[in-house]
Amino acid sequence: MFVTEPNKLFTFEFFGLCMVAFLAICNVSVFYNLFNYLQTLGIPTGLCGLVIGAYSLTAMVLYLLGSPFLNRTNAPRVMLLGMLLMIVSGTGYLFVHSFYGLILLRIINGAGQFCTSGGVMALFVSVVPPEKSGQAFGLYSVAILLGYAGVPAIMDALASFIPSPAYGYAIATVSLAPAAWIVLRIRRRHGQSSRTEQRGQLPTWADISVNVFQLPVALLLLLNMSYFSNWSSLFFLFKGFAQQQGLTNVGAFFTVQMVSMIVIRLLGGRMFDVIDKVWLVGICFIIVGLGHLTLDHLPGLWAVPFVGVLFGVGMGLGYPAINGLMLQISPPQFRSLNANLMLFAVQGGFFLGPALGGALVANWNYHGYFMASASLAFVAASLSVVLAKNSGFIRLNRDGPSQLPEM
Repeated sequence: MFVTEPNKLFTFEFFGLCMVAFLAICNVSVFYNLFNYLQTLGIPTGLCGLVIGAYSLTAMVLYLLGSPFLNRTNAPRVMLLGMLLMIVSGTGYLFVHSFYGLILLRIINGAGQFCTSGGVMALFVSVVPPEKSGQAFGLYSVAILLGYAGVPAIMDALASFIPSPAYGYAIATVSLAPAAWIVLRIRRRHGQSSRTEQRGQLPTWADISVNVFQLPVALLLLLNMSYFSNWSSLFFLFKGFAQQQGLTNVGAFFTVQMVSMIVIRLLGGRMFDVIDKVWLVGICFIIVGLGHLTLDHLPGLWAVPFVGVLFGVGMGLGYPAINGLMLQISPPQFRSLNANLMLFAVQGGFFLGPALGGALVANWNYHGYFMASASLAFVAASLSVVLAKNSGFIRLNRDGPSQLPEM
């Protein structure tokens, strides 16, 4: 067993895994300028998206097929393998410049991110007390947000000192060295007991199928995918809308949104566990839907920062509540699997959001996109009402819920 105290959240394992997640995300967010870099290599614009998307598609497939085999026993080894793959991928950009070679690097990168993040999540859900799941995921997500917020700014500041973005991708892999040290440290603290812990007791595919098609589990996966579809589509499409409106400082909107999300999650703390998570999910999507409607009827550029706060508050509430609920309702033997299926939903949202959003903009301009996104958010809010009506599944006993209502 891990060297942790029952019901204690703030342990070395908790902070260590948050740090590993942060360093892993740094090696994802460093590719924020990959689209432009691919164009400088002569990759046709129409194929750049395919190169970038190979990462998400690879991660989606691996989260779907590989998650059942991840557990707290093999997670440290899997994480170290993932870091090695990310190092190979990151440094590979110094030498690989062809279309098919870059596709291969993105596939390796997606596999490395799955191994690293999937392993982190398999351990994370085993050290977090279910009654503190909301607070735990709130703090965990702050580590993720800091990676997305800080790395692009740092790399922009270093741009004049490095020959090309490829050197930045390679330099970022240095951060995986302390991440590997943390994993090795956790592995030593894990001790010898893990070597005999439930070895060979993997869930059957029949058990996995029953678990996934439980109404609460299926709804939370859909809600998580909806959450990240909204988030990713706005992230990638807002610049075009801002240019259409004459807004020059696009980054300010996301800065305000990101700061608001971080503040909500830092100050929220135990709020995510004291207030019913189901209602927090509903409030999240209602606010996000109102944000899209406000952008569609923007009263003036002066309102943009306030809309950023609106999205920040809504998005800030959503992630800890949705993921905390999944941990809270999952029987112990399915916590690792369900947590990683939530990461599959994240990748699905990042893939579907920009793809469908871009199609909406192309056919119905930004009005069509904002109306569709608002509708998606309000439908997601209505699904939280379905969760509330099945509130019996939220009640916990010492070992987690013994029965989930069937679909």
